[in-house]
Formats: sequence, C-alpha cells, structure tokens
Amino acid sequence: MLVVLYIIGIFVSTPYLPALIQFASSLWSGTKVSHFVLSVEIFLALLVLICVIIFLKFRRNKSLYFLLSYGGILLFSIFIYKFLPNPYEFTHLPEYAVLSVLLMNAFEKKEKKSSVVKKPYFFSASMTGVIGIIDEIYQHFLPRRYCTIYDIFLNILGGILGLLVFWGIRRQ
Repeated sequence: MLVVLYIIGIFVSTPYLPALIQFASSLWSGTKVSHFVLSVEIFLALLVLICVIIFLKFRRNKSLYFLLSYGGILLFSIFIYKFLPNPYEFTHLPEYAVLSVLLMNAFEKKEKKSSVVKKPYFFSASMTGVIGIIDEIYQHFLPRRYCTIYDIFLNILGGILGLLVFWGIRRQ
C-alpha cells in the first residue's frame, strides 16, 4: 500500500513542480532558489542519516559500511548538484532511491509468503526502471515538462543507489 501511495504521489506532484519552481523564482533570484532546493535536499538527507544512526544505536552490530556509503552518496550528490546544468535534475536520485527501497521491502515480504518472487533485488530494480520510464513518458504529455533519456538514466541510477544502500544495511 505504501508503494502505491508513493507512486501516486510522484505522478500527482509531477505537473505542479514547474509552477512551484516558477513561484519560488518570482520570490528569489535563480541562485537563491537553487540554494534553497539544495538546502532542503541536504536537510532531508541529514534527517534520514540521523534516523539511521538512531536505528543503528539500538543494534549490537553497527554498520560503519552503511554510514560510509550513505555519506559517500550524500557527498556525491552535492558534487553532482554543483555541476549539473539543471540542478533540479538531482531530485530524481533520492526520489527513485526511496521507491526502489519501498519496492524491495514489498517484494521481500511477498517472497516470505510465497515463492513467486525469487529475486527481489532484480524485481525491485526492474520495477523502479519501468516506473521511471513511465513517469518520463507521462511528463512528455504535460505542459512545461519534458521526457529525456538523461532523466530516465537518473531515475534508474537513483533506484540502483537505493538498492545498494539497502543491500549494505542487509549485509551487516
């Protein structure tokens, strides 16, 4: 159910994002809007990191590997953000990372109940990619939105990064 609600959230919010950015641009200069978006994304990433640290504190087996990988992804994301021609493209990565983890969790639960899903990582990555492609095709038909191969690549890359972090947690 959580996966379905998350996907609906992606598709419902998609048409309104350009208007939101345009509204923010009318209040602030382009640089301030870009810094605001980066600040919100860093805040959300740090919030997730704090939640993970709290979670790991209650486990006897602390996962330094996860913290290093998450920190690496955060630093890589900030680096990418600085050099992308359109920094708002960065939002594809965490958006689809979360989706892939939600799908992985759902497929793992399904795997325990039945033997239908034998390879949950493969199915999660595949479904994340398919949803990312459908999202981009959907944007093609919306005003002021575009469908690009680059965006599809970022959607799939975000899903893979999410699964790598998930795998790192599970491995420990």
